[in-house]
Amino acid sequence: MLRRAELSANLDGLFGCPLHVDTQGGNAWAEAASATRSICGCEFRNIRFRVFSEHGEANLRAKLLLPSGEILYSLPVVDREWRQFFSELVRKLSQSGMTPGTETLLNGSIRSEVLRSPYQFARIGLARGTSSEERKCWLMLDSLFPQPNAAWLPQ
Repeated sequence: MLRRAELSANLDGLFGCPLHVDTQGGNAWAEAASATRSICGCEFRNIRFRVFSEHGEANLRAKLLLPSGEILYSLPVVDREWRQFFSELVRKLSQSGMTPGTETLLNGSIRSEVLRSPYQFARIGLARGTSSEERKCWLMLDSLFPQPNAAWLPQ
């Protein structure tokens, strides 16, 4: 069903306007007045996860390689299922005292499961900027498919 929505295989087609890359954090943004839509789907060829600590809380981000060969760096993952999965993964690892870190597991067996799926699809959305950055709409990973599976969590 998502493939029937607006799709793009490259950065220029995502929101119908140029994207700007933040040189400090790596995330991209579009100017609010330039974007012709606020969400767009795309397939991806590869994914890498990054875990950041912000305000004492673990935050999940993703790096996507598009079919065009272009890369979206440091997309905040706001997908509800993935956020719940990530929280459970962090909880399990902290309780068990396991040696591998969260990012190591995400980019190991969990990434392998995602890339093994025949449906590697992402919906990228634009988040409205804060009042001080009204013109900037930052990119976010709204939905990531395949959705996570509890069987991917360490036992």
